[in-house]
Formats: sequence, structure tokens, C-alpha cells
Amino acid sequence: MEFLGYERPDGQVGLRNQVGIVSVMDNCNPVTRAICRSVNGTLPITTLFVRGQLGRDLEIAYDTLAGLARNPNIAAVVVVGLEPVTTEEVASRIRSCGKPVEVVDIQLVGGTIEATANGTRRAARLVREVTRQRRVPYPISKLTVGVECGGSDTTSGLASNPSIGVVADRIVEAGGRVVISETSEFFGAEELFAGRAADEKVAQDFLDAVLSFEREVMSRGLDLRGANPSKDNIRGGLTTIEEKALGAMAKAGSTPLVGVLRYGEAPQKPGLHFMATPAPAVESLTGLAAGGCQMILFSTGVGNPIGSTVATTVKVSGNRNTVDTFSDNIDFDVSAVIENAEPLGDAGARLLNYAIEVASGALTSSEVLDIRETAISRFEPSM
Repeated sequence: MEFLGYERPDGQVGLRNQVGIVSVMDNCNPVTRAICRSVNGTLPITTLFVRGQLGRDLEIAYDTLAGLARNPNIAAVVVVGLEPVTTEEVASRIRSCGKPVEVVDIQLVGGTIEATANGTRRAARLVREVTRQRRVPYPISKLTVGVECGGSDTTSGLASNPSIGVVADRIVEAGGRVVISETSEFFGAEELFAGRAADEKVAQDFLDAVLSFEREVMSRGLDLRGANPSKDNIRGGLTTIEEKALGAMAKAGSTPLVGVLRYGEAPQKPGLHFMATPAPAVESLTGLAAGGCQMILFSTGVGNPIGSTVATTVKVSGNRNTVDTFSDNIDFDVSAVIENAEPLGDAGARLLNYAIEVASGALTSSEVLDIRETAISRFEPSM
């Protein structure tokens, strides 16, 4: 199977062809947004914090911002910073992928008005250049797809997650990459998923990621039963953390787990990977997009509207009520699995065909309505 995409200098393939305007830190966000309001074909990649962050936390912030800009859906980049040293920390991490990178430093150009004008000119020039490129056919082995769930209910584990799992298997079997995330979603079923690992090291790396996070949560005196399943999960019929985990795992299909990734880390080989991320959707989507996922298949039962700013997000639901009442934010309906006994293989095949249409340019609800957000996870205090 093939899709139509845009070639990038590093050999990756974009599903979209936009110019990313990247804020190095939170005080640059107004300039970044002003540039995007002035130039069609741009995408704001904003962030909170960064200035004053420390150590590992700061490196994660820099790496994630750069990872979002390196995502193949971004054709070129304007980096908006406050001053040259921190601006270069991000810009230097992006240049390695070979796409055009320009920088604007607010202090050096003389304030926000001049920075906005400077960035607007740079962005407009880049948009004119990148829109000359045309889509060409590529095999689905060029896809890196994230699989996510949010607002889960009983239909998620029975219909939408397994349908996504069918797609995941097809992509992996074709030589592509699939990344499942949300560390806490594996609580109670981690041993089962570890049993799918390609070797003992991968299994141990996965268990270490899940169990160490579980210990950290418990060390703070928190009761996991009060937060997972969440209130909307419970309203949707999920009764235990184990039940939720078993349903969530279905998104990963049935192929072996071949790699365990840090937050925002890109997979380096084909196959199914796990990325250690928080469960809240925006943080998890941001990590997946920074890790190079061009598309995210997002299952929702009772309704979660958010999409990634950078990775094209497809909302899939198997809940007939949600498909009807939340229709503005649902892209693909697999409720026939429950309502009409549609085989999961057939639902997954339909979803794969739709995903290829999206990969080739069809816009999703979160893109059309601009229901998109970015939030980089943070793990340490600011200075």
C-alpha cells in the first residue's frame, strides 16, 4: 500500500508541508503566534517554562522542542528565541535533519515588534519555497504512527482500540514503525505486555519504565485507584485499572515489542515501540510527535477532542452515542463492531484505508477546527 507524501532531506516523509514557528521559551510565545497569524502555511510550536528549568528537565525541553521541529510534517523552521545562546540550543538540534532553519532573537532585533516583522518575512519566504514541493508516492513502511487513547470506556477496549491494533499490525508487517505510550495505562497488565518483547532486555526495559513510575507515584502517598480509571472512564463502564490496561494494550496489535523509548525519543528501527510518557493526552501526543510520529490514531470512548499540533491526529470511536453526539470531533466510526458484529479485521481494514487518505492529505477534525495543543512534560522544579 502507498500514500502520497513529501520527501525530507534526511529520508523521512512528511504527511503535511508546513513551516514550524518554534518558541524557545514561554516569553517568546506571543511573537510566535503573531508570526503565524500573519503567514498562512505556518504552525505555532509553543511551550511553557524552559527559562529557569534545570538539568535533565531542561534537556528534555530542548530535545522535545527540537524533535517537534524535526518531525517530517514540518518542512522548514523559524526558531524564535529571547537571546542567542538558548536559541542556538534548540536550533542546533534541528539542523541535523537538513531542513531549512532560520532564527530570530527578540533581544537582538530590538523587541517584539521588530521580532514579529523579522520572523514574518522569514516565514513568508520559507512558505513560498516549501509550497513548490509536490506529493509523491511512498510505501507505508515510511510511516511512524503513534497509538493513543483518551476518554476511554468499555467500547474502547472492545472496538476502537482493537481496530487501531489491526492497523498497527499492518504497518509493522509492512516495515513501518508504531509507538504506544502512556506509562500508567499499563499498570496491572505490564507483565502481559512484557511477554511480547523481542528479547529479555526489551522486556526488562519496559518493566523498569512502568514499575519505577508506579513506585514513584506510590512514594508520594497517592492511591492509584483514585485516579485511574478516571471519573469519565468509570462513567463509561471501566471498573478496574487492570480492565483499563487490557483495553489500552489492544491498540498495539499483536507484533513483538522491539524497543523502549524515552519521552520524545525517535525509534531507530522498524517495529512496535513503547514510549514512556504521562497519560494526559496533550503531554503524550507531544512526546509522540517529538519522536517523529507523522500520524496518531487516537481512540476515544466518551469523547476527547484534542489533537497534536504537529502529528496529524485521527479520532476513532466505537461508541455509537459518542459518534452521534460528539460528531464534530470524531473522524472514524467503528461502532459497527459492537452494533452490527462487524469483524475487527474488517473495521481495521477500513481504518487503514482512511489513515492512508489522511496521510495523503485529507484533513482531520482537529486540523480543520484547530483543536490542537502542545505541552512538554516536566519532571523537575524551575530555578
